[in-house]
Amino acid sequence: MKRFLLNLIKRPIAFGSLIVLFLLYSFMLLGEFISPYTQETTFKNHSYSPPSLVFYSKKYGFAPQVQKRILIDEVNYKYARIKGEFYKVSFFVKGPKYKLCGLISTNIHLFGINAPYEENGEMWEQNGRNFPVFLFGSDHLGRDLFSRILYGSRISLTIGFIGVFISMTLAIVLGGLAGFYGGFIDWLVMRFAEFFILIPGLYLILFLRSILSRNMDSGQSFLIITMILSFVSWPSSARLIRGMVHSVKREDYISNAILEGIPSLIVIIRHIIPQLSSILIISITLGIPSFILGETVLSYLGLGIVDPAVSWGSLINREITTITNLQHYPWFLIPGLFLLITTLSFNFLGDLLRDTLDPYFKDRSIT
Repeated sequence: MKRFLLNLIKRPIAFGSLIVLFLLYSFMLLGEFISPYTQETTFKNHSYSPPSLVFYSKKYGFAPQVQKRILIDEVNYKYARIKGEFYKVSFFVKGPKYKLCGLISTNIHLFGINAPYEENGEMWEQNGRNFPVFLFGSDHLGRDLFSRILYGSRISLTIGFIGVFISMTLAIVLGGLAGFYGGFIDWLVMRFAEFFILIPGLYLILFLRSILSRNMDSGQSFLIITMILSFVSWPSSARLIRGMVHSVKREDYISNAILEGIPSLIVIIRHIIPQLSSILIISITLGIPSFILGETVLSYLGLGIVDPAVSWGSLINREITTITNLQHYPWFLIPGLFLLITTLSFNFLGDLLRDTLDPYFKDRSIT
């Protein structure tokens, strides 16, 4: 741990990546509180609205605020600012009800506007829809993109940990058995793993997902995608663990434990697995982004998360349909930016863990 902290301080990119991941997962846990609206809250008069937050006006001076806009072109969704019409952004305001972390029922949100929203001559303040503040703009239905990104992070960020846990469990069990016992078990496990390795991973994922029913709710889709990605990802890790177990089991202390009659399962868990901790930690850290990207690809192709649930991949699929969309509504790329930042952060952190835990690595810049 001391070496890890020293390396972390000496590498600002890895340190920044750790902070970014901490913030992303904190925002995920507190998503309902931080987001001003739910993922399904719509503002029909604000479809394809650009980001509306400004920080200065003559009315309020330097403060976060929103200038009122009106739709002047319903075909190309062009908006015009109304001079002098500003709404000040307030903190800890009332909004749609939710359960914080699934436990505490409340309607307090981190920020919002204490002004009623008018739609078709009707005031919607009583329904928790105050005048909208769009940090990242809105989609084709007038839904706040910032809120949907926060809600989508719950799927995109958790699928990596769950998928890696299942994948590494299979790799440890099958690779450990093959490396420790050898013989027919080794041959059977390796041939089974090589069968999946020979097939390109993306093609296999698409095939397995396409043969399943598309009439599934969001929970079923999440489970199916996680199982498919885990089932495809374990062979490479199993081969690596098998080789390391096969090497470690020849050590004298392992031979002594076997001669003393200690059960094989205890030998594997207490004496062999701890020797593989470094490679396991690195594999987990570098494996999480691949699961996140795998879910994104499936959702982008329409084989992943479906409405009413939302993930970063489904946001890209629903909003980035044509190049024209990107030209007129560039804020639709923001979910992809979150995906890129998350993937790079995990990779930089994984590089740091690899260099810290590798006994043969020596970085002169941190010694």
